[in-house]
Amino acid sequence: MRISDKRYSRDLRRYSLAMRLIRHEARTQTIIAWSGLSMYRIRTLYRAYGSDRETPSVLRPRGRPPRQLSFFWRSARLASEAATLAGIARLLNVFPANPVRDTSEPLNSLQRGEGVCAAYELFHAYTRSSQVSIDHAFLLISALSRGDEVRLGHCVACEGLILVDCLKPAGQICAHCSTAVKKAL
Repeated sequence: MRISDKRYSRDLRRYSLAMRLIRHEARTQTIIAWSGLSMYRIRTLYRAYGSDRETPSVLRPRGRPPRQLSFFWRSARLASEAATLAGIARLLNVFPANPVRDTSEPLNSLQRGEGVCAAYELFHAYTRSSQVSIDHAFLLISALSRGDEVRLGHCVACEGLILVDCLKPAGQICAHCSTAVKKAL
């Protein structure tokens, strides 16, 4: 059997993405979905390379990855952090400016997974105490790629970047302007 360079580099990228996700404490289901590796391979990688980190007391979360976007609207801080992460991802072309209506293109490709990791790492470099996990980042980028639940927009009051809930009426304002309006009343 001949091993081609293209196949070898793709497999190497898969393992590299899986290791990045292990370092970011992603759930196993997220790693499976985005790297294309099996659960057995991921557990082997984690045992061989991921468990000897500097902080062995930190364990990856267990269970299903987050599925609801309502997490991002729990507080003003989360809403602004999510908009910041989405803005970084948009600048890095992780998701298209216009939503993907064609379902033949898979949303969880290897290239997009690497892009989400790059955007998350850049975001995390500036907001270290964020509650937004890598699993939440993948949820957000997938939703922004589809464009049916959430999209990027601007606050009608201050023109700041916000996540616009597609199910709410037009003319949404950011959490900070909303707080200022409530204080004024």
